[in-house]
Amino acid sequence: MFLKNFKKTSPFSIVFFIVFSVVFCLIPILNNPIDEIYHHSFFSSITVFVLSFFLPLFQSVGLNNLTYEKDVIKKNNLVLAPIFLLLGTPYISNLDGWIISFILLFYLNTLFSSYQKDRPFSQSFNANFILGSIGIFYSEILLLYPLIIVVLLTFSNLSLRSVIISLMGLLIPLLFYKIYTSLFGIEFSLDFPMYSFSLPIIPSIKNMPYAEIIWYSLLILIILFSFMELFFWLYKKSIRSRKSYIITLFYLLILIFVDLTDSYYLFLSPIAIISANFFVYSKRTLLTEILFFLFIVSSIFYRTSI
Repeated sequence: MFLKNFKKTSPFSIVFFIVFSVVFCLIPILNNPIDEIYHHSFFSSITVFVLSFFLPLFQSVGLNNLTYEKDVIKKNNLVLAPIFLLLGTPYISNLDGWIISFILLFYLNTLFSSYQKDRPFSQSFNANFILGSIGIFYSEILLLYPLIIVVLLTFSNLSLRSVIISLMGLLIPLLFYKIYTSLFGIEFSLDFPMYSFSLPIIPSIKNMPYAEIIWYSLLILIILFSFMELFFWLYKKSIRSRKSYIITLFYLLILIFVDLTDSYYLFLSPIAIISANFFVYSKRTLLTEILFFLFIVSSIFYRTSI
């Protein structure tokens, strides 16, 4: 079935994924004009449509490669990429969320690159420079800063110098922004972010169509099995993989307290990593095949009803 083919990076699985991605992206415009679906305060509808296709696609492939290259998921496969796209099924035109989520892919890559670095100064600086750059536009993202401390502790390379350098990386973009506003007489506006518990809101079941109910039900089931798989078998993974999953879990935990518009997108990467672990490593092959197939079908069915 589909999952079995995605567990290896064969030419067939790559071609199938590309074709599926294109079809999946085109579904919303089959019954609706582009102007009604893809709208933005700055970009044109065509630009939003193109970016809403390429950004999730590039991020799904990039995240898939990242987990393999950093030994988070040691098997070379293409499972994570379609899972990432399917997780974003309900959201087709929230461009700002896709941009932030895509940039955070480089942030995650930098964090995982600090493994076995005695002096991870460049990784500490670069990761938080990315956060600081995003923070100019979305200050709430700065609340992710504690994750660098978690990473340094988990990878056993925490030092005062690394912390100071990470703070420098975080503050330098904001300093440049302050200088820019002063030179051009622009008001410096940066709200101080505050932690607030904010899980993604699922609409009331009374107002949900059947396609949406089925999709969310499958999603909850997959997430439940994924976390069970991770917690029960985490001790059997390699040291690097185990530590990477700990960081992923903390990343997910901190995101719960980041009150950002369209913050659901930020959850896609950690949830996709944890879900892919379930589909790749679970011994219950029949269950994973059925769930994966149903998730694809329900996602297509849900998109056609939007």
